[in-house]
Amino acid sequence: MTTFKHSGNAGDIIYILPTIAQFEDPVLYLNIDRPAEYAAGLTHPLKNVMLNKATAQMLVPLCEAWGVKAIVWNPDKVDYDLDKFREHGINLSGYDIRRWILAEYPELKPPVQSYEFKPNLKEPYVTVNLSDRYRNSIAGGNDKWRMLDELLIPVKFIGMESEYLKFHDLCPNAVHEKVTDFEQMARVIRGGLFHFGNQSSPFALAEIYDHPRALEISPYCPNVVSQGERWEVIYNDANMRWVLDKYFTNFAAK
Repeated sequence: MTTFKHSGNAGDIIYILPTIAQFEDPVLYLNIDRPAEYAAGLTHPLKNVMLNKATAQMLVPLCEAWGVKAIVWNPDKVDYDLDKFREHGINLSGYDIRRWILAEYPELKPPVQSYEFKPNLKEPYVTVNLSDRYRNSIAGGNDKWRMLDELLIPVKFIGMESEYLKFHDLCPNAVHEKVTDFEQMARVIRGGLFHFGNQSSPFALAEIYDHPRALEISPYCPNVVSQGERWEVIYNDANMRWVLDKYFTNFAAK
């Protein structure tokens, strides 16, 4: 048995799962209510903590799907303390979420994996999540997201009600896909043709399964670097048009 501890955020935990899953009989302790520190102007749904009990419990089914036993608890000692990288003065606004931990444990280099792409072709759809925390409002504004309303297949928004309502103003055809945990969220994302998002936990799910995806890059905090085979980037409306022309010629209004 190999033990790990992580205090969040949820996306950080999702990114480390493929690494933890390589160990024999891995156990992950989810430490809740660690105080959060965010840059000025950035907000987070959990406000002043990195991980609360409700979010931790939502992560448990996903961890189990990866063969990782997850327990909500803060033990005195573990084999790998996945919070220790925060003591090294790393600029968490840059580089790559998956690689911060290497400052403490170089042996935890993230694996490069590719999963079979099996969308629901009988009822095709795309998924979207836009966290308020990392919105890119300076490069093309919201015009790029209005383009998704051209699609002739459903657009399912995954996220908070407040985030959905903001997106619905840009893409009136979008529906709010509500989920109860991160494993269910992963199944919804993987059942779609493509995932559009920014630096949030749903995008982390698309990343660890190498699901076709496009990332809206944050100009203020670019700390996600995609790996695998099925990824694109979106910085402005020209990028979005390129992605839609590449992937959705058969699903766009003429």
